Amino acid sequence: MRIKQPSTPAGRLLRFAFRLLYTRMAWMYDHVAAAVSFGEWKQWGRIVIPFLPANTRLLEIGHGPGHLHLALRQQRRAVVGVDLSPQMSALASSRLAHAGMASSVAQASVYQLPFPAVAFGAVISTFPTEFIFSPVMLAEAHRVLQPAGVLLVVPNAPLRTAGVTGLLGWFIRTWYRAGRLENEELPDVHALLAQNGFRWKEHRIPTPHAHVIVWVCEKME
Repeated sequence: MRIKQPSTPAGRLLRFAFRLLYTRMAWMYDHVAAAVSFGEWKQWGRIVIPFLPANTRLLEIGHGPGHLHLALRQQRRAVVGVDLSPQMSALASSRLAHAGMASSVAQASVYQLPFPAVAFGAVISTFPTEFIFSPVMLAEAHRVLQPAGVLLVVPNAPLRTAGVTGLLGWFIRTWYRAGRLENEELPDVHALLAQNGFRWKEHRIPTPHAHVIVWVCEKME
């Protein structure tokens, strides 16, 4: 399944810049993310925590700079994380080390998770790119989840930027569209997840500047 890509030169350029932020320019990621989210970036990621099942192992895929991962570790949750970006793995490991914790993240592909079957009660993905719609990735998530386990996804957080005008408003809206999945880009999520063994429900959590979307995808046998 293909997701619509940016059709304008500016959109393509910003999508390329976003990819650089996730790799060679990862040291700038938090600064840009905070700017385009009005400082709510870390809050948006943590919104998934109340949806997590208790007393079970967790897997975070595409953990990024590690803010949610650290929050889960500080809550004494049994969590491991994977990310394809070596720069993000290094950032997350450094963040854990500064908190006096051993690293619990590794560089790995979401298309071939290095874990046995039924190993986790939940798989978490906050603000993923197009990989979240891959049947291969969904099959891997289904494989590593325990019976009735959940795939928890925060696909986007539509901004309420109507009051932000001029160059700043344009930049925030354009950058946000380039870096994250927008509603018009999404396939039929319900059908896609059902075809890959998941029962899907969407929640919308308001914040001062956005509505954070959470998908709770329960594994079906």
